[in-house]
Amino acid sequence: MRSGRATVFVVVACAALIACAPDTARTRDAAHTPIFLPPPYDALPPAPPGTPIEPGRPVSLNARQRQAVVMSVVKWMKDPASVQFSGIKAVRNGRSLITACGLVNGRNTAGSYVGMSPFVGVLMGPGADADFVLVGIGSSNQERAEVTSLCRASGIYGVE
Repeated sequence: MRSGRATVFVVVACAALIACAPDTARTRDAAHTPIFLPPPYDALPPAPPGTPIEPGRPVSLNARQRQAVVMSVVKWMKDPASVQFSGIKAVRNGRSLITACGLVNGRNTAGSYVGMSPFVGVLMGPGADADFVLVGIGSSNQERAEVTSLCRASGIYGVE
């Protein structure tokens, strides 16, 4: 009987400690929801391993392209009214694809600003009707490194 009570006490004590421990998912709550590619881009096959990213030449985004970038990023944010942008830069590669990178800040689910996070994506589709397909937003240190690396490989520097 005594060992049964001891077991129950240990289980209750462990549950209490777990309940008091900080929730790492909550403490690292991003200001955006997870990114996934929308149709029809979600059906594209992945690039073969080791495929290099072709660096592009700097280009200026026109008003429509800049609006496409902003609207695409905003739709993934948890509090769209709180979104702030900085340093949006773009390059065009040899296949005429435009990659854009920049910094975005917004409020997380707790209502706190999380700080500027890098983002990367590609303008897809014909000219003025191009959609910006967001590839990623770097919230964690690993995500920041990955997004920054994609931007640099594309020829965009200064987004960190």
